[in-house]
Amino acid sequence: MKRLNSKIVIIFFLINILFSKAVVANAKDVELINIINQQTMLSQRVAKAYLCVVNKIGIDDAERQLNSALRDFQKVYREINSLTKSAKVTSFIKKSSSLKSLSKKPFSQKSAKSILNLSESVLGSSRSVASSLRKGLKKEAFDSITTSGQQQILAQRIAKYYIAYKSDIKGSKEKLSESIKLFKSNHQKLMKSKGNTKSIEKKLKKIDKLWKISHKLYNGRELPQIVLDATDDISKIMSDVTKLYIAKYK
Repeated sequence: MKRLNSKIVIIFFLINILFSKAVVANAKDVELINIINQQTMLSQRVAKAYLCVVNKIGIDDAERQLNSALRDFQKVYREINSLTKSAKVTSFIKKSSSLKSLSKKPFSQKSAKSILNLSESVLGSSRSVASSLRKGLKKEAFDSITTSGQQQILAQRIAKYYIAYKSDIKGSKEKLSESIKLFKSNHQKLMKSKGNTKSIEKKLKKIDKLWKISHKLYNGRELPQIVLDATDDISKIMSDVTKLYIAKYK
């Protein structure tokens, strides 16, 4: 009987160790997804601010935002680098850092188009990296965290293509419409999520109100400069929502 009890204790102990390791792995994957989302959002923000400077839209605010985004970009770069050395993440980091280098060049329409294209490449890489981390997470956790993270990115991407459209950059109108459609779809999905806490619901309702107002901007009813503030507010609130989802599923 004593031997049987000892075996049960050992098995229980081993299960606990394995479960703990799985939780740690999941926590690391969640952290990586969140940080990569932040870096991708910043890539859109850098492109948006650069386009504003080139097109003389709120130059002082745009330059401040560009410098701020580049500082944050470098900080997040170091965080990602310290967490993993996987090939996919390394590829993502290289593309991200190329965007930083390119944005340091003299302002011009040619550089703006290059930054616009590179920011899209960074976005594509981030999706690939997030998919590779999916195995370590439950579907509900992965969907909530990645969708809310995507909303941070889309708010900046919408503004980026709005400015690009105003600048007559080919293909921008289609990308703008595509981003707006996805943002609306994601928002409805998150609003209906059964796993939402009261804090999450409260913040999503703020987004709902803000989006109804800011959506008018993308129909050309307001000055482009207002887009900077509106999209930053949405990205900030969605960053908070993502953190709340992470706290829920950790």
